[in-house]
Amino acid sequence: MSGCVVKKIKLAVITPTHWAAFMGGAQYQTKCIIDELLKTGKYEITYFAHATDSSFRHPEYTVKPIGSRRPRIGYTGHAPQLYKMLVAFQPDVIYQRVACGYSGVAACYAKRNQSKMIWHVAHDGDVSPEKLDYGRNPIRRFLESASIKYAIRNTNAIVTQTNVQADLLKQNYGRTADAIVPNFHPLPQEACHKNATTTIVWVANIKRWKNPDAFIRLAERYQGRADLQFVMAGAAPKGNTDLIWYNHLLGRISELPNLTYLGQQSQNAINELLAKSHIFVNTSLYEGFANTFIQAWLREVPIISLHVNPDGVFNNEEIGFYTGSEDAMFERINQLISDPKLRDKMGLKAAEYACERHSAKNIGAIEQLMSG
Repeated sequence: MSGCVVKKIKLAVITPTHWAAFMGGAQYQTKCIIDELLKTGKYEITYFAHATDSSFRHPEYTVKPIGSRRPRIGYTGHAPQLYKMLVAFQPDVIYQRVACGYSGVAACYAKRNQSKMIWHVAHDGDVSPEKLDYGRNPIRRFLESASIKYAIRNTNAIVTQTNVQADLLKQNYGRTADAIVPNFHPLPQEACHKNATTTIVWVANIKRWKNPDAFIRLAERYQGRADLQFVMAGAAPKGNTDLIWYNHLLGRISELPNLTYLGQQSQNAINELLAKSHIFVNTSLYEGFANTFIQAWLREVPIISLHVNPDGVFNNEEIGFYTGSEDAMFERINQLISDPKLRDKMGLKAAEYACERHSAKNIGAIEQLMSG
């Protein structure tokens, strides 16, 4: 007697960009989620994204590109094509991350076709209308905003990364989050071997709101300290809009012998860098929950954060410092430089915290929404 064949859940994953084309925080978290779901053997997954790498192949799921170019009116310009692609695939569940025109299309399909849609907040800006970057085109701004509002009203479930995002969702859109699920990472594969020279790192894709200028100013304060090494890593900005600003940054970096800019690096290379580093600095003006926080903590690196303190983590845990100003940041850096025992103690606590709070077990809450 043959065994029963269990029908797999058809899952459509929709984001503007697949990680093989560009690796940012939202892309990496989506990758982590898919990797964990594939381990269960319960899902047939198709990934829909506009920006893809045509050479990328995965043995267990398919990537489908949406549109050959990004319309001037934004991602809502892909609505007819994306909707037809969903009709062809007929998903049981849609997982959509990053607020954009695709959010509304996915919600519309799910509502009309008895599918379940989960919208996952990728960034504080997703639930803060004033922080969303719609560009200069007024038609695009209107369509993208309308699409996001429609999605929030009509999606079956909304997941936030933090309590702050859940509060913003309620305040700005009147919707209650269905789950608060912290970002997660796989446990480190590399050993932590700290450099003899105290290494202070900054990792982010180069964007104005990531505020790399503040880290350069920090390195400038330590010129002449041969015992300190400052390192930046992250992809250059895309397009010509920020080219002059970016080139100016490169010029300032080139004048500092204590500061090295590595450019874009793979996740493995970033993890290797962190495993050798002593202090991680975040200068972003705002974030969701930065993946680099988790990567650093898992590798015993305390964090100095200039503006970002998700759910007050730095107030509640001895794993780094929230400073609020560049002068205070400088003082905390001095404290950790001059007190290696405190630095090591905070690093060990950070690793313990990250293993407990940001491990792959967090996928359970998302899976429950998909199957519940």
